[in-house]
Amino acid sequence: MDIRKMSADELFSLAKQKQSDEKKWLAEENKGKIAEIREERRQIMLRQKKEINEINKRITALGGKVAGATRTGKGRTGVSAAIMGLLEEVEHMDTKAIREKLEALGVSVGNLGQSLSYLKGKGHISSVERGVYKKAE
Repeated sequence: MDIRKMSADELFSLAKQKQSDEKKWLAEENKGKIAEIREERRQIMLRQKKEINEINKRITALGGKVAGATRTGKGRTGVSAAIMGLLEEVEHMDTKAIREKLEALGVSVGNLGQSLSYLKGKGHISSVERGVYKKAE
């Protein structure tokens, strides 16, 4: 292929094809790199999880409580578990009382409305009236 005999349009078309091919090669090369980086990220997260679990065990062994580590045996943790625990003890409770009890337990209540909405949407709790909740039956 003698480029001196090619027209400007042919050269332009050839350049566009070359550019397209280079993008494809780069994308393929990046896929491999992305897979490697994702695996590296997964390994780091596994190590981090193990380290956090070890620290949580040390805190628990000393009699401390680990924030967000409360488990009910039903898969719920943190705020959701604490809300369910409160509503299991009483017939119904209003949002203000739930907030006060959670604060007394040292549970973060910044997203209480979202947690109540989530539990209600999942069918775990129901609303007796506005702002008053009970455990679903």
